[in-house]
Amino acid sequence: MSITGGSRGGLNAERGSVRGARELAHGLTYGETLGEVTGTGSSMSRWSSAALVLLAVAAAGVLAAGCATAPDKLSYIVVPHPDDEMQAWPLIENTPDTYKVFIMLTRGEQTAYCNGRGYDQGSGEAEPHPWPAGKWTSSCEKARQNSFFRFIAGMAESDSGLPREFSFEGVKGPFDSLGHSICRLDDGDCVTDLTAEVWTSPLGAVVWFNLGDGDLSKEEAEWAITTVRDNRVALGIDSSLPSHSLIGASYSNPGFDGCFLYDHPDHWAVQLALWTTDYGVGQQTAPSCRNDPVVSRHEQVSMKAFDAAFEVAETTRVGTHVVFYGWLFSDEPGYWPGDYDGQDELFHRHQSFWVQYGDS
Repeated sequence: MSITGGSRGGLNAERGSVRGARELAHGLTYGETLGEVTGTGSSMSRWSSAALVLLAVAAAGVLAAGCATAPDKLSYIVVPHPDDEMQAWPLIENTPDTYKVFIMLTRGEQTAYCNGRGYDQGSGEAEPHPWPAGKWTSSCEKARQNSFFRFIAGMAESDSGLPREFSFEGVKGPFDSLGHSICRLDDGDCVTDLTAEVWTSPLGAVVWFNLGDGDLSKEEAEWAITTVRDNRVALGIDSSLPSHSLIGASYSNPGFDGCFLYDHPDHWAVQLALWTTDYGVGQQTAPSCRNDPVVSRHEQVSMKAFDAAFEVAETTRVGTHVVFYGWLFSDEPGYWPGDYDGQDELFHRHQSFWVQYGDS
């Protein structure tokens, strides 16, 4: 089901006072009304061997005992890059009754840290594995995938509702492009791929596309969401569980005061995809600045979970986010810090969300 727009009107129209309107990927701007932006979506994805990722998962202790509570509903969690998960963590943590499907849209293969320069040896950070050999390389893709699985494994140690027993199901597809041109730009080269790598668990699944770090479009995000929703059996995801929600782990703030400014085009593509199209899977939501006029929901990451992710003992990394994703940041203090009190950092404990469709 694809219903364009929404009863609350256009997100961009409500954000009309935001300073510094910028051009978006594929010609979209913050000045446009989201209700006028349509499309069913497309994607692109270059598959690669998952052997190293699976080995890292096992080494990190993901293959452990399951949870006593069996999930009775399903949520889709849309993640632009592997390291964005905490941006929607209040809606993910401590939900053992919810089967979590992480829809990973990119491999993060275009980061400047694909040369390993962000790794801080001796700080407690985990060395990226395999060592990344540069942008757009399979080694950087696998290193980022491994970091994601190790992060989830670490968070699962204190959250029985998180997936912790992953089995690699292989490369699935190619799937129908739904009539859309699919092109990921790798250093200027157009790569077309309609496949996805899939891992499953009794508590959740990971469906990993490769849509293009830095050139993700709203249409590609829509394509990925629709493909997962309509192909649960083919992907090895329990088709009997009712869909409960669609969550974007995609914080975006183009210019509202009082919050961390962040206008990554890939995050905005996810915001567009979730705002403009009703996928018929329940409530759809994504994070923004608390001063964004479309925000209607405010939640907190539990102190236990935020510590588990961002704790630092003096100069030693302890939390799973600063340990396993620390190599993706080199500026002072050498890792993405967590803001316990406000929204002054990209990753903050007090989070705000807009809500669309479902019972919103």
